[in-house]
Amino acid sequence: MLLALRPAASDHVPLLVDLHERAYRGGYSASFDRYGPITPGDLWWVRTEKELLLVEINHRPAGMVLMGKGDGRALVAEEVIVDPAAGGMAAAGEGVAELAAGKTREADPARAALVRRLGAALLQHVRRRRAERFLLRTAEANPLGVPLARTLDLGFVNFLVVLSLHPHSRQAVRPPQGYTIRRAAGADAPELARIYRECTTPAPAPADVEALLQRPGVRAWVAERDRYAVGFLIAEAHRGGFGDLAVGVREGHRRRGLGRALATAAANFFHERQIPAVALVWGGEGGAQAYYRSVGFATERVYLFFERPV
Repeated sequence: MLLALRPAASDHVPLLVDLHERAYRGGYSASFDRYGPITPGDLWWVRTEKELLLVEINHRPAGMVLMGKGDGRALVAEEVIVDPAAGGMAAAGEGVAELAAGKTREADPARAALVRRLGAALLQHVRRRRAERFLLRTAEANPLGVPLARTLDLGFVNFLVVLSLHPHSRQAVRPPQGYTIRRAAGADAPELARIYRECTTPAPAPADVEALLQRPGVRAWVAERDRYAVGFLIAEAHRGGFGDLAVGVREGHRRRGLGRALATAAANFFHERQIPAVALVWGGEGGAQAYYRSVGFATERVYLFFERPV
């Protein structure tokens, strides 16, 4: 088996889009920061900031590697998607869809050779770029991910959970007894920033919160008790076809249903725009995961992160 990495050309884009979509089947893409199927235009856009490499097996296009820059002198393999069938290695019906579902023969010597040679090619590419560290980000469902990490002696460092919520109808916003929820205005920015600092580190400055509230795709709400701000939620509709949110409730007012009421207001906002809400939560943020699940978010996929010095 011959395996090579080289820059992708324009005539490879349709194949790479197809490979990506068969592997992911829609949903949120961290590399393209969009929801739903990617397009050739997305690949051309991402090439302005990242390296798009073609994986060739036996001189035939068989996959893609998307390389980005991390902190300092690190290189990140953000996507490694290979379809052995495209390179003539797999029997009919054992293509990238089966790879994405984890339906592979782990003991197949040809697949083991693919992992070794792909790992060697990736490491060689990283060394040519004189990177000091190499990171691999892989969807948990990608069966090449963990074997690649083992082959390259990468250490597991973290995981990122992608949760999503698809609002199907408007719901009444019902704050708990004694509380009110209203739309936020620019004058609320200092108080929102103060609550932000109490709940999250790092937190934006008041000027940054005020600028955020002025964006056309942003809506924000303040929860009050006796006209005293005790919580907030900021929701933003992104061009990538999804929404996200930032929420904070002061410690003494938690576990009363206030966070759920604020999330309902945001869900109504996203429902009007017919887009899902997406939350990205690191593995150690158990409290955030619990909150999102309590208001209806479900796990869509998990990204694993591996790293080693070069």
